[in-house]
Amino acid sequence: MNKEQQAQLRAPFKPEQIQKLDAGYAKLDYVSHAWVTDRLLEIDPAWTWEPVGFDSNGLPAFDENGGLWIKLTVCGVTRYGYGEPQGRDKFDMKKGAIGNALRNAAMRFGVALDLWAKESDAPVKTEAKLKKAETSDKFLSLKAMIDISESHAELASVANTIQATTLDDKERDALRTAWKLKSERMG
Repeated sequence: MNKEQQAQLRAPFKPEQIQKLDAGYAKLDYVSHAWVTDRLLEIDPAWTWEPVGFDSNGLPAFDENGGLWIKLTVCGVTRYGYGEPQGRDKFDMKKGAIGNALRNAAMRFGVALDLWAKESDAPVKTEAKLKKAETSDKFLSLKAMIDISESHAELASVANTIQATTLDDKERDALRTAWKLKSERMG
């Protein structure tokens, strides 16, 4: 993936492509999986996704909560994402989990990341603290993973990744703070 492709993935979406989600405590901006798919096709027509696991029938393996882990490959780079189930029946729930997983994994490439960063005042305050710390690419990637986590299961996975990653003390402390704030906002 080159810098031009990275910039195209991170480009802001048009206002008419941004929808509102009522999260109870706030109305959050988000982009539907259709617009995310359009962005991926625009940058890499050969992008692909695959489930991380398969069931005994060779179909994608959904976890005990109906969620799905996927691997998304864009411009030859692969990143993971998790999708929680959505909808009222088992088919809508699976379709919703796939759409959420695509959005989540695409966010790890920077797609609509600016919308996630605005989800509440807490990340803005945290961001100011984090900018004071020396940062690395690993740190920025882990911080983005925290910011886009949609469930406690995803946050737990990020915590495991942080523990297995070599970071300096400032970076590790900043990530702990960001992780704790995100966890508290999730309830």
